[in-house]
Amino acid sequence: MLESITVKNLALIKESRIQLHEGLNILTGETGAGKSIILGSVRLALGERAGKDVIRTGADHAMVELVFTDKSEEVIQCMKELELPAEEDGSIFISRRIQEGRSVAKCNGEMISGRDLKKLAALLIDIHGQNDTRELLDVSNYMDILDEFGADSIGPLLDKMKLGYKEYKAIEDELKEAAASFDSRDKDISLAQFEVQEIENARLSTGEDEELEERYAKMKNAGRIAEGLSKVSSALSDEGGVSDILGSAQRELGSLTQYDMNVSNMLDGLATSADMIDGLLRDIQGYMDEMEFSEAEFRETENRLDTINHLKNKYGSTIEEVLKYAEDKSAYLEKMQDMDAYMSRLNVKRDEAHKKAMDIACKLHDARVETAKSLCGLMTQKLMELSFENVSMDIEVSSDKGRLGVSGIDDTDILVSFNKGEPVRSLSQVASGGELSRFMLALKEVTAIKGGVDTLVFDEIDAGISGRTAWNVSGSMKKLAATHQVIAITHLPQIAARADRHYLIEKHTEDDSTVTDIRELKDEEKVEEIARLLSGGELTKAGLVNARELIESAL
Repeated sequence: MLESITVKNLALIKESRIQLHEGLNILTGETGAGKSIILGSVRLALGERAGKDVIRTGADHAMVELVFTDKSEEVIQCMKELELPAEEDGSIFISRRIQEGRSVAKCNGEMISGRDLKKLAALLIDIHGQNDTRELLDVSNYMDILDEFGADSIGPLLDKMKLGYKEYKAIEDELKEAAASFDSRDKDISLAQFEVQEIENARLSTGEDEELEERYAKMKNAGRIAEGLSKVSSALSDEGGVSDILGSAQRELGSLTQYDMNVSNMLDGLATSADMIDGLLRDIQGYMDEMEFSEAEFRETENRLDTINHLKNKYGSTIEEVLKYAEDKSAYLEKMQDMDAYMSRLNVKRDEAHKKAMDIACKLHDARVETAKSLCGLMTQKLMELSFENVSMDIEVSSDKGRLGVSGIDDTDILVSFNKGEPVRSLSQVASGGELSRFMLALKEVTAIKGGVDTLVFDEIDAGISGRTAWNVSGSMKKLAATHQVIAITHLPQIAARADRHYLIEKHTEDDSTVTDIRELKDEEKVEEIARLLSGGELTKAGLVNARELIESAL
């Protein structure tokens, strides 16, 4: 249930809060008072795109907050999936702050994306405006209406249908791809064989390229390395070099030990250094010995690297990728070389998947036919209650096995005649605005029997009706409000008289600017507002008497 709406700095509204209740909540007001702003604020809070002029003149932002209470399993599960915090009492706070160029939506204090917000909102509230009625003029929506009404029986089959068709389509696509490959297979096989043979002939091994690169760099720079090491060796071992200097130093220190034994520690240090120099000289010589290689060995390494880099340029940036390419091509060759058997297997799989999908589609068709009978019966009854005494209606579910798709093989049309003696025709072709509004109300009432959201919002669904028809429409809305919270914007006194709570939207001037406010009416104020609706503006004694009588008859 929608408990409250708080609006700040939105269009003509400076700051307003409306506390809503169970049952039938009616909103009325003079033309131009801002009734559409209230419904618009709810839509904005639930993710509708904000226009440039929604922020009140002089303000830097607009804000809308909705408070819902809902403990249904669907809503709780949705909150968990969206990782939104839950309040202990089941309250759901949805807010949207709109600034120039950006807006931020939150749910229970956590930021929420527009897509997630719409997903949650679909479980909390159903808003029906005048533009929504136009959906009934689009025949493509009729299947969704039927499937939604029959969700218990149709839903599971529809899920299976989607999976079955997806499986069939995947095999069909694979078969088409294979057929295309079959046409050019000789050329493709020849190329694939060459590529696999080229890679296999190279006898690649993982990591080989890195080892060769290191070895090649060493060979290529061997002269420079040898020259440098030779200079180092000379500096260490030639006459007057480091070894000579260390030897002279050792002898000098050795002659001093007879005078002071502490000098022997220094002598030990020199001996260690001399040993280290000798070890380094041996390492240099050993390294230089290992660097000896032939010109043939260098060319062999160079050619091997050229081969590997050639393959990497053609088939992958690494040896692993080149080997994987060969593996994939080998699998392709195996498949292509057994193409006839492969195509035959695919055809069998395709036929089996098609039969499976068709079986589901036929069951889905039968379920829709039965659902259509049920929906048609209930809708006919409701339409008669809404002053369509001579209505004739049929929901046609036609099947065509040639149009198998994710929704099955069916096409749906809603056929009606609102006048006696007239043949039934598609609703999209025969209904006027007022008839569509009543048809939608009947549909909402019938759908409500199946459960769904707790809160229903109607924006002037009474357009184009009056008199006894308006009274019947108000009765249907009252029945709907017995099991759902209904919020309706109306201009008809017959509907306003049925209100459990009546709110007035009015406009006034404040500080040289126009402000729209909304407030709940007390009993006598409700009588006066209905009298205004009856008389068209002026309050008269007769109008007040008629208003009281209308309210009493609505009880």
